Amino acid sequence: MRWFWLFLLPAGLAAQQPAVSPALPRLLSRVQDTTVSVWLFAHPEASLEALSNRVASSGGRVRVRSRWLHAISADVPAAALRTLMEDRELRRIQPLGRFRVRTDRPRILEMPPPRTPTAGEDTCPPAPPGGDSLYGPSAMPYRRLNLHPLTDAGHNGAGVRVALFDTGFDTQNPAFSGVTVTAQRDFVFNDGVVRDEPGKDNGADFHGTAVWSLFAGSMPGRLRGIARSATYLLAKTEDVRTELRVEEDHYVAALEWADSIGVDIVSTSLAYLVFDNNFSYAPSDLNGDIAVTTVAVDAAARRGIIVVTAAANEGPAFRTIWTPADADSGLTIGAEDSLGNIALFSSRGPTADGRLKPDFTAPGVAVCVVVGPSQLFREAGTSFATPLMAAGITLMKEMFPTLGPIAMRDTLRAFASNRAAPDSTFGWGRPDFGASAALSSHLNAIAPVVSPLTTIVPTFSWDAGTLTGALVTYRLRIAHDSGFSSIVLDTTLGSATSFDLTRPLKGAPIFWRVDGRTDTGDTASTGRIGPLVVPRWAVLTSLSAPGGAVTDSAQPTFTWDPITVPGPPGPFTYDLLVQRVENGLVDFGIAGLQDTFFRLPAPLEVNRSYRWTLIVHAGADTSIVRSEGTFLVLDGGTPTATLLYQNFPNPFPTAVRDSTCLWFDIAVSGMVELDILDLRGNPVRRLIPGPDFPAFLSAGRYGRGAAGGTSTCDPRLMWDGRSDNGQPLPAGVYLAKLKAPGMLVFKRIVFRGK
Repeated sequence: MRWFWLFLLPAGLAAQQPAVSPALPRLLSRVQDTTVSVWLFAHPEASLEALSNRVASSGGRVRVRSRWLHAISADVPAAALRTLMEDRELRRIQPLGRFRVRTDRPRILEMPPPRTPTAGEDTCPPAPPGGDSLYGPSAMPYRRLNLHPLTDAGHNGAGVRVALFDTGFDTQNPAFSGVTVTAQRDFVFNDGVVRDEPGKDNGADFHGTAVWSLFAGSMPGRLRGIARSATYLLAKTEDVRTELRVEEDHYVAALEWADSIGVDIVSTSLAYLVFDNNFSYAPSDLNGDIAVTTVAVDAAARRGIIVVTAAANEGPAFRTIWTPADADSGLTIGAEDSLGNIALFSSRGPTADGRLKPDFTAPGVAVCVVVGPSQLFREAGTSFATPLMAAGITLMKEMFPTLGPIAMRDTLRAFASNRAAPDSTFGWGRPDFGASAALSSHLNAIAPVVSPLTTIVPTFSWDAGTLTGALVTYRLRIAHDSGFSSIVLDTTLGSATSFDLTRPLKGAPIFWRVDGRTDTGDTASTGRIGPLVVPRWAVLTSLSAPGGAVTDSAQPTFTWDPITVPGPPGPFTYDLLVQRVENGLVDFGIAGLQDTFFRLPAPLEVNRSYRWTLIVHAGADTSIVRSEGTFLVLDGGTPTATLLYQNFPNPFPTAVRDSTCLWFDIAVSGMVELDILDLRGNPVRRLIPGPDFPAFLSAGRYGRGAAGGTSTCDPRLMWDGRSDNGQPLPAGVYLAKLKAPGMLVFKRIVFRGK
């Protein structure tokens, strides 16, 4: 049975050589027999262990292996790095930064002019009679953030796990007596001690101790951290021995370490941009996708971890935030004074891609912190606004354990001081924790809150909280956009606190919310939940590799794994189409399949690229799943004619492949030449003869991938737009020239440039 339908489908193409940070060639031009610290990002299918072994065998040293980033941080000899820049298993290489103090600013994370207190010096004396007897001189930030309704109700962070990354922590300071430290790790000296160690460092734990005190310090009548019952993971990630160096890989390793133990909130008063190896992130790099710390923060958020980070102290100009403050799903905190004015030093947004940052502001001027045994000092900086915010979030997490990073952000935005007109100075402004907690206590989302979804017909459920004492009506909305204009479902449910979806979801991620109203007029909302990624109805498990696939069977078997779906709307039925890539012509089609596999009853043509499509039916709904790449039916016989095929893709590069494939057939064994020429006929790249092929070739078919492989192309016969010496060539039209026994043929290649 053959269906002749026309579908225009793009070929599945895969990137080859890694993208290289523009700073890297500049670094390599200044080094000879030395090493360069880099992050090596591998393609998802590549083995990190194998990559680590290659780096080690080349004389390099692996520093961190990140499963979140699927990357390794390593010190690599310059010569070996030049080889890795051609490694097709890598998708990106960028220098590893080491933090450097700017010479024109005495300290990067505090408001200038900072002054380290001398022994015994104290600028936070006890409150005078009639003052706050519990918080004393440290009361201002908690009053400004309206945290007293939470602390007065007895909330103190119990059951919440908090990780702090900083310069170190004086765990022996009496102010932290009775505080539970679940784990501590020094990533600088690679041991389990985070306080200063004789002979290693001196004064390193000053900053981290001050930050921690806003969570858990206690000096009766003078300072009381509001989250003393939380459990803490302390990570020393910052090396202060020489010019306050902080290594990005310590930060990434600490995030994954904290996740492996179990953590709800991470607070970091650290920022990165300019480094002491002449590498800096460019302003355009602060787009949420470049800096490794930024990417790691978003990876943590996807795992439900709330990361609170300092905006940095580079104000008052705009676009002065430092990484990882540009992370989309992290909460970036600026600093304000006791009157609500923005601190001059507080870094401003937006990010390079136009997102508003910071997210919030908190008091960060004249904040009392612990700086030594029985010693308090007033400090300033986003370093201290950040833990104040994170401590408040710790109490919120204690009250509402299901609130994840985005839901927490949305909850705090609801009553923040600048919510009416958020901007790149204040973001949404200073939260009102008392009001936010009162709203959230009424109605809380339970499921689904984790992305991606595990089913296409989820059950939506929520906790009514204090609204359960009255007659309540709920409204559930599901949409494909955060503004709820592209509605999937909008229904009123009466008093039920769950809803079983029976019509399957498909396509773009979803957002959902529930709004409740009592018979007395009280209202509440879960706020917006999402985006939650909707899984594909089926995953194609054969002949569907992104880089293409090769089979030696002209009658291949197609297989797929459907997602579990109850009936109704299940069970699924399937239509299967096989199409030619060059013209979209359907070579085969069949409808109404119930199995999850199908073998073609008639052979396909050999040496031709195909793509296959599965149309999945669930009742009246359908979803189309296309193979990620093309597949080639390989002809193992001897060619009857010598041919040079048109390269593909053409033009190149494309969004998913940076090289073009060259196929040719040789009918008679003999001397062969394959060259790339410019339009003047000058050779720019010789492929045959070369390192991979001799001048004399046997009759056969060349350029195809191996049968059973995951690419339709032989990587040895792919041109990446470079000359023989590895230099990038300008965009333009080039010629592929094949010279073989009895044959000289040319094909035009359009190169878009890189």
